[in-house]
Amino acid sequence: MRVRTNAVLAALLRARRFVTENLAQLMKAVDIAVVIMRLDGIIANLSAHAVDQDANNRSAKGETEKQRQLRLKLRTEQMKPIAEIARRNLRTVPEFKALQLPPRSAKGGAFLASAQAMANAATIHKEALLERGLPADFLDQFQATLTTLEGSISDREKSRTRRIGATKGLVFEEQEGRSLLRVLDAQVQRALRGNESLLATWKSARTIHERPASASTTSSTTPATPTTTPANTPTTPVVAAA
Repeated sequence: MRVRTNAVLAALLRARRFVTENLAQLMKAVDIAVVIMRLDGIIANLSAHAVDQDANNRSAKGETEKQRQLRLKLRTEQMKPIAEIARRNLRTVPEFKALQLPPRSAKGGAFLASAQAMANAATIHKEALLERGLPADFLDQFQATLTTLEGSISDREKSRTRRIGATKGLVFEEQEGRSLLRVLDAQVQRALRGNESLLATWKSARTIHERPASASTTSSTTPATPTTTPANTPTTPVVAAA
């Protein structure tokens, strides 16, 4: 959640608490039942979108790390032995290029495509690869890891899509929250006209603090106390008594 969105949510929560504590007095002058319902709805939506955004962000990062490990496993355990055998014994076959390792920079769909192409080429030359030392189930292991990688890529994209949706939802609800605070402010001002103490409390509650003052800013505006260097004072020699 952005700092400004979090600031709006905090202001909405303070406003809700103020309304709850002073509901009887407010309702004597204005009917704020509908505004309260909207306030509760926006708070609930902001909270839900924030949780959704964070959860999917963590999920996407987790799948990214999972894919890194799967790529490493595929390269070292399945693809590298196939590429080595192809380099020495299968240079003349049409599928030779597909039997080579992809660049180390290849990720996501690009790596998956290269790995799948190698698996397909290895299937064609399965007997030659088996004769040169690969285990009998090497293709099954290869395909199983590929399937897991493909699923991880799909899951990460789903998480990213949901995160984007949650982020857009947060932006929309933030704007709704700002608008609602202005509407609610007009009604509270009307209900508490003349009660300066409560109005001051309300103003503090509904204010959106987007840029809290930092210690460095405060210290930079404080004038430094000048240091006075004492002038050299001649020393009067002390004459010893005779």
